[in-house]
Amino acid sequence: VEAELFSDCAVSDVAKNLIGIFLNTRAAGKLPRIKGVEPQKIRIVAMLGGGAMGSGITNLLLNNGFDTILWDIHDEAIQKGLSAIRKTFDYPIKKGKMTQQELNRMIQEHLTTTTSLDDLSRVDLIIEAVLEDMGIKQGIWKSLQEICRPEVIFATNTSALPITEMASVLKDPGRMIGLHFFNPAERMQLLEIICGKKTSDVALATSVAFARAIRKVPIVVNDGPGFYVSRQLGALMGESTYMIGEGTDAALIEEAVLDFGMPMGPATLSDLTGIDIGYHVGKNFQRSFGERWKMSPISELVYQTGCYGRKTGAGWYDYSSEKPVPNPKVQEAVKRYLNENRIQAKKISHKEIVDRMLARAINEAAYMIQEEICDRPQDMDLAIIYGLGFPPYRGGILRYADAWGVGNVYE
Repeated sequence: VEAELFSDCAVSDVAKNLIGIFLNTRAAGKLPRIKGVEPQKIRIVAMLGGGAMGSGITNLLLNNGFDTILWDIHDEAIQKGLSAIRKTFDYPIKKGKMTQQELNRMIQEHLTTTTSLDDLSRVDLIIEAVLEDMGIKQGIWKSLQEICRPEVIFATNTSALPITEMASVLKDPGRMIGLHFFNPAERMQLLEIICGKKTSDVALATSVAFARAIRKVPIVVNDGPGFYVSRQLGALMGESTYMIGEGTDAALIEEAVLDFGMPMGPATLSDLTGIDIGYHVGKNFQRSFGERWKMSPISELVYQTGCYGRKTGAGWYDYSSEKPVPNPKVQEAVKRYLNENRIQAKKISHKEIVDRMLARAINEAAYMIQEEICDRPQDMDLAIIYGLGFPPYRGGILRYADAWGVGNVYE
């Protein structure tokens, strides 16, 4: 009986999907473009900014043996950054994988701090995670190109600003690349590497080798609005607000998405990342892609309530008591919209909910291949699994499309 059951498992779609992920993970970053290109040696890395992302990235640098220089705007910011970095090691210390003494020694021997950009002249790589403001970022890079050696690679952790535009202020735009880490950086396995129009092969090869050195799965994409992961996520989860506007209960959508195997539903995720952030990202996509990215009226209404998620104590859910409950303010706004537009409550199946969300996501993935944002479907599937928690046993969005059948997806 065991042999028979094992045989069924061994030839199942789930086994094929998981084997595919394993092999594709090993092949990630092995691109024809950089075959035979020698990556530069990276020994000293500068981290600009010690906020949520900067502290997590510094954890990775220290944990993987890199000498690190943390730069921030003033001493107070440095102190905040240092305590945030220590906090990122709470988990391994609690689990007994590291002692407080070992952490103190690591920080003492491998981490230096500075408020002067001039101190970064000896580094091999700079990773920037300062405010999401193009002017501020470009100003820092313009100063650094006069301080650093010409071969030093400039990497930005921006999640949305165009890499090509950011690099336009440099004498050599080929040295700039996007290294988009996911929060929390010390735990999430994905590293989205974004090439600007002029990013050099050496900068790319070095970034892929660096990603491997800090034990990340490197997925290489080209520059474009939202790069790959943010745009794919927007397409997948964005469909939910349209369904709510047609009378589908938000709780039913959460249920269907969890049932499918995602770690959380669209409302929970939106509350976690910030409804205001999602709204501005959506507006940006609407400007870039026009009518087909038009935001749903529900998105507008929820944004106007001023409830932006966990950080404001309420979003789709109210977090004032021990267990989150649906936020009456948002419920009221949705109800009013449905009444004004004479829309009846609509009961649809879990399958129909998931099919609609996936169809929109698959369609957007096809656009991104067409626009040459991505050229390897297997990498796109890895990014969605490692970056967004798409269920690995389903193989990824495009693998799922293959199993579903292109005719059914089109329908």
